[in-house]
Amino acid sequence: MSVPSQSPQDPSAAEGRPIELPVDEVILLEDRAHVIRRGTIEVGAGTTRLRVADVAPVISDRTLCAGLRRPGGGGEEISGARVQDLRIRRQRVVRVEDRSAERRGIERELRELHDRRRELRGRQVRAQAALVELGGIARAHLADIGVDASWGVLEGERWRSSLAELRDDEAAQRATLLTLREELEDLGEEIDRLQARLDVKADVRDEIAAELVIEIVARAPGRFQLQVDYIVPGACWRPYHRAEVIEREGAEPAIEFTCEGCVWQRTGERWDDAQLIFSTERPSLGTDPPTLSSDLLEIQRRREVVEVELREQEIQTTGLGGEARKAASELPGIDDGGEALELRASRRADVPSDGQPHRVPLFSFTGPATLERVLMAELAPAVILRSTQVNGATRPILAGPVDLIRGGGFVGRTSVLFIAPGERFALGLGPDGALRVLRSVDQAREESRMLSSWTGVEHTITLRLSNLGDEARAIKVSERVPVSEIDKVKIEVDARKTTGGKTPDEQGIVSWDVRLGAYERQTIELRYTLRKHGDVSGI
Repeated sequence: MSVPSQSPQDPSAAEGRPIELPVDEVILLEDRAHVIRRGTIEVGAGTTRLRVADVAPVISDRTLCAGLRRPGGGGEEISGARVQDLRIRRQRVVRVEDRSAERRGIERELRELHDRRRELRGRQVRAQAALVELGGIARAHLADIGVDASWGVLEGERWRSSLAELRDDEAAQRATLLTLREELEDLGEEIDRLQARLDVKADVRDEIAAELVIEIVARAPGRFQLQVDYIVPGACWRPYHRAEVIEREGAEPAIEFTCEGCVWQRTGERWDDAQLIFSTERPSLGTDPPTLSSDLLEIQRRREVVEVELREQEIQTTGLGGEARKAASELPGIDDGGEALELRASRRADVPSDGQPHRVPLFSFTGPATLERVLMAELAPAVILRSTQVNGATRPILAGPVDLIRGGGFVGRTSVLFIAPGERFALGLGPDGALRVLRSVDQAREESRMLSSWTGVEHTITLRLSNLGDEARAIKVSERVPVSEIDKVKIEVDARKTTGGKTPDEQGIVSWDVRLGAYERQTIELRYTLRKHGDVSGI
């Protein structure tokens, strides 16, 4: 039974027996989490009130639910006991003891400095009073000297001695005041500096604490398994991967691919030793259908001039194709990449409520990989080491970043799209530092032929490759030419003037297999002509 509600201001709400009900399972969604707490309890006959402390204050009250099962009964419900009431109680608390040791040390030092400043100010007040008193004594002494001189009493030596003594005392007090003023200024700067450090390290000592209040009614004493479910915001997860290239002498290269779930949570409760389940479901409150509007159709005269333009088109694929398999009597199943998945973590994990990323392993596989060097100079003027492998796991690889490990060290980061089980995919492992590439493009307009409405522009692409290493290297080089979609624009590749007599495929890609020896240089040239009819404009 579930009665989710904000607890009323009832003194009895704080009563009840505290119990431990740890977080046993967490189902993580893209922007929230479904938390399941389980534990075994013992209750007596009648009504028993229990309290579970340190739960997330951000619990969605409407999602609170609880149930009783028999311990070890495989989830079998019972009829002799039931949950009569379940609610969450929130209160604001101040945790002074939670201050860090460094903050406490700064506060102690500040108190000592404030005490020292009060002492110096007291000494300053006493020194100023003494200086004022010395001034009064000097004025009175001068008056006495005038009176004595009027009566004919002349004691010049004694007068000079007493005035010199007063002058020395006054100079000593002024020096003391100057020293105290400098000490107070230095002390004030030190207090300001410590106060600034204290402000930076200020922690919020007042927070919201929450606890669950559960009332159970039982006909007879017994031992039961209690389960409480609720939804919390402030938690999310994203796929994260790790790929390590394994290269051993005398063996084919392999790759160890690990899929992980990266978890963030700031719910206010800890998930210690919890089983995490990562779900790709997207719960929603529903959407409204779009507003329909009239679509007006108009007829206009066809233009005599054809407007065309060059555009980039990305070839979309789901991967590099499946692994070669033997002929089977059954047809392969349909790719269910759009189906919601649930991935269970391979081990239990601790996730504190700190808002920091925590990576939890999901699954991994190790399989052979093909390493090759590829060059697509139009995209990047560098030769990239690429590994091609097969997803050898029984579960798909979700789209996400990939940390690349080679030679025992981190070499970079890339990303992958959705990779189905058995699908081939590629990873870029970074540029080869021993290879240099220089790409240049030259254009020359052909002379118009007499009585011809066609004009052309000749394009020459030149690639200059250099191997600065002491080992030979094989490189797969790719260049592209435009692909025409209309009859009045033609692309003609000059195979005689193109290195190796290569021609493009249906996608306009021209490929070469180049082998560069140690300290060797090679030049590759691609030449094609773009011809257009006189009715075409825009290119």
